[in-house]
Amino acid sequence: MVSTISKGYNGKILWIDLSSNAITEEKIDESIYRDYLGGYGLGAYIIYSRLKPKTGALAKESILGFCPGLLTGNPAPFTGRYMVCGKSPLTGKVVKDKVPTMLGGWGDSNSGGYFGPAIKRAGYDGIFIIGKSVKPCVISIGKDPVKIESAEEIWGKTVSETENILKSKFGQSSQIASIGIAGEKLSLISGIVTDGARIAARSGLGAVMGSKNLKAICISRRNKLPVFDNKQLQSLTQQYNEDLKERYSSPSTELMAQNAPQIAFIMRWLRQGVKSNVNLHAKTLHKWGTSYATGISSELGDLPIKNYLGAGYKDWPQKIAEKFSGQYLLRYKKRSYGCFSCPLQCGAILEVPEAGLEETHRPEYETLGAFGGLILNEDITKTIRVNHILNEAGMDTISAGAVLAFVLECVEKGLLTREDFVCKSYPNGFLPTWGNPDYIFPLINMMIRREGFGDVLADGVRIASLKIQNGSEDFAFHFSGQEPGMHDARLVPALMVAYEADPTPGRHTTACLDYTAQGEIDKFLTGYTFSNSDNPFDKGKAQGVFAKFLQSINALGFCEFALWMGEYPLIEIIQAVTGWNISIDDLFEIGWRIQTLRQQFNVRENALEIEPKKNRLYGYPPLQQGPLSGKSIDEIQDLLAGYFDNLGWDENGKPLETTLLNLRLLQLGEKDEK
Repeated sequence: MVSTISKGYNGKILWIDLSSNAITEEKIDESIYRDYLGGYGLGAYIIYSRLKPKTGALAKESILGFCPGLLTGNPAPFTGRYMVCGKSPLTGKVVKDKVPTMLGGWGDSNSGGYFGPAIKRAGYDGIFIIGKSVKPCVISIGKDPVKIESAEEIWGKTVSETENILKSKFGQSSQIASIGIAGEKLSLISGIVTDGARIAARSGLGAVMGSKNLKAICISRRNKLPVFDNKQLQSLTQQYNEDLKERYSSPSTELMAQNAPQIAFIMRWLRQGVKSNVNLHAKTLHKWGTSYATGISSELGDLPIKNYLGAGYKDWPQKIAEKFSGQYLLRYKKRSYGCFSCPLQCGAILEVPEAGLEETHRPEYETLGAFGGLILNEDITKTIRVNHILNEAGMDTISAGAVLAFVLECVEKGLLTREDFVCKSYPNGFLPTWGNPDYIFPLINMMIRREGFGDVLADGVRIASLKIQNGSEDFAFHFSGQEPGMHDARLVPALMVAYEADPTPGRHTTACLDYTAQGEIDKFLTGYTFSNSDNPFDKGKAQGVFAKFLQSINALGFCEFALWMGEYPLIEIIQAVTGWNISIDDLFEIGWRIQTLRQQFNVRENALEIEPKKNRLYGYPPLQQGPLSGKSIDEIQDLLAGYFDNLGWDENGKPLETTLLNLRLLQLGEKDEK
């Protein structure tokens, strides 16, 4: 049946003021969805419009948004994502006072699982929280009116304990987003957890939730979400899923997948760089999840080794890396796990007796890298265990691993001693060293609970280096406060554009065309080809083009792995869900608007900080061995210039007035100032 009106979204958002206990619904005009879609597109519009400029990220007036993608909640393949949005307490320019503080830039974090669809099926396109509860609270959204209830019994509980208690109270099918102890203690590297271990980890938004005394949001209401043309949507979905399964199930793809580590070794030896194809990506993700990449990335120079000092094949070789990779981890697999509407189901639940775990989520590549090669740890069971602990505490594994690498180098250089690591478990202290996994748990627990020196480390490497000083800032690697993902830009220099210049810096998922091209991105968009020029300025422009597209992909609710899977009926899916007559060009313009508004938020908050440094991340000095030997990123200024030029931003990354005018954002700012 074809609906006579646009569908796929609810046309309203939920506002909850924890200071006044006011709960209201706000209708959103269709024109807003057409301009910003959903996800952090809608989130950026709402927060930019409603948040008073220069409001502190952890102030009670700060706004925290939970925003599913426009297509989320429907069966369209790969569209199960949601985004948490708000002002980040982690990023932005730092005020170097007695207590260093960040001015706070735009913050968002993307996550999968089932919580995003639950928001849509509860009748909302976003949930926005303002104010601060006097006591710990939980928001319940069920058949009855939305309620703010006491959370005192679950304050201090782990994520799984919180979920179990709330599900016993509100129903086992409830979907829950909660913070762990790290968020309660306002760690700036804390996130928000759903499905036990799906964490919106970046930007420090767990601290924003904790600052509001909000332990969890629990959704048990489930309404039907109508679409424009359900028959067409079901047909497109079924055809795509069947085609994808047929491609990744072929014997040739199975053979390539089994030999991927050996192929990576040959590619490194031949200096062929990073290459792949859509069928191989589908197979490896389906079988091993992102853990398939660990050994390959270590071989090729993608995985940072020893805080960017080492070379994978020498300092963390294949015989070690393969234990942190997909095939090895299969021995622990208990069952598959996947996100809503995902045809790959790339997650897994493990049983690991050696780690004392009957059930735990398989670590993702980023965690395996951060607690493997980055700190020279060779013990996979301890990495699985620390992944479990960090998920239960709601702490970002990327940032936590980067903090450990920073600490190890501080110890190596004599800047920290045993006395700095005195804690309840070690009253005489302990001394972390490279490759020794025994220090990981006490150090992580100190960070989670802000115990002793862990209080300094719980806010990331920038704050820690400002307090330690003595030259430690030279190897405290971050971008405007946020630690980068486990992908070394010396291998793919264009990645540095995303690390430096995205409104949420240091993010490996924020538009690096060269990485996504591994999955043959041109096959995703039929009839459109992205530039593959090697000229730095032109390559920077191509990053800008891709950034525009990626913002729309995210705002629609897509998992970025969809871009690696080959041809996708994108326009047809959007039309079937919404009824809109929309084009690829429209999506590029919408994405441009979203990216520019996110950046303009940083400008308004005086948080814009794009400062390329001649440090180890840029290859200064260059490594003397391995696939990154002799490589330095000398072309960053040309890359940034091309990127800014394409987006209509000035040489410092500030959106031009003409750009704001053309995207109807200048008027938005003027309206808000009145």
